[in-house]
Amino acid sequence: MTDLPLELDHVGVAVNDLDVGRDAYQRLGFTLTPRSIHSGSKTPGGPVEPWGSGNHCAMFQEGYLELIGLTDPDLYSSAQAMLERHQGAHIVAIGSGEADAAYAALAARFEGVEPPSKLQRDASFGPDGEETRLAAFRNIYLAPESFPEAMMIFIEHLTRDVLWQPHLLDHPNGAVAMAEVVFCVADVAATSGRLQRLFGAEPTEPQPGAARFAFERGAVYVIDAARLAIWTPGVEPPCLPYVAAVGITVRDLGATKDLLSRNGVDFTDHPYPAIWVGPADTCGPVLSFIQA
Repeated sequence: MTDLPLELDHVGVAVNDLDVGRDAYQRLGFTLTPRSIHSGSKTPGGPVEPWGSGNHCAMFQEGYLELIGLTDPDLYSSAQAMLERHQGAHIVAIGSGEADAAYAALAARFEGVEPPSKLQRDASFGPDGEETRLAAFRNIYLAPESFPEAMMIFIEHLTRDVLWQPHLLDHPNGAVAMAEVVFCVADVAATSGRLQRLFGAEPTEPQPGAARFAFERGAVYVIDAARLAIWTPGVEPPCLPYVAAVGITVRDLGATKDLLSRNGVDFTDHPYPAIWVGPADTCGPVLSFIQA
């Protein structure tokens, strides 16, 4: 087992147009936060300055989903490189406790781990958004050449009360928790080997073409394109490797199906108590709704 308190914190979906992304995820039944503009350090230890990106978030009882997009193309933003690659899920953030302790542990076992950087953004606060408060984080990034599958982040939340506001946790689709994220890769063994070193834990339930890493909360799957074709027939990877899917648990899967049907969203049954929605309705990733 890992010596860090790992949990699947959030997944970020980079969208070409934040207005379009917001409308798409509201149609999927998510309650979204008002738009928030990022600022942060370009380099570890650097000054916090305005960035050219913003987001909307769907906050769950456990974890959250982030929609990120460009708001000012003349300013720095990590979203620019994501969108140049493809629209879809790119950010996988793992909660890992206090950032300095997490950095020491991660850097000792994996190359390309960067020291903690500051990130912050103003966020609406209160049911009517009558206040604005600062949401602040300390993020540990991996160098892209060390982990090309995603922008992998290990995150320390400094202002949980600003993000997990009670009125944001109720979703028409019944979403309650971030459950899983799926990497689709060319070589499952190679990616799993790097994740094993990074997480300090061996994969569980190994299968041909697939591996699973279970955390204290949530899980990371690694699959190949053949397994993806079986799991979500007709979905074509935009590239390899990439973040193929996000799984979210819901209170009542039947009620989720009813809402999607009313909103004109097509879905397909998984061979377990879950359904999936394809990239055309999600701005890129496969989105699974799983019975809690």
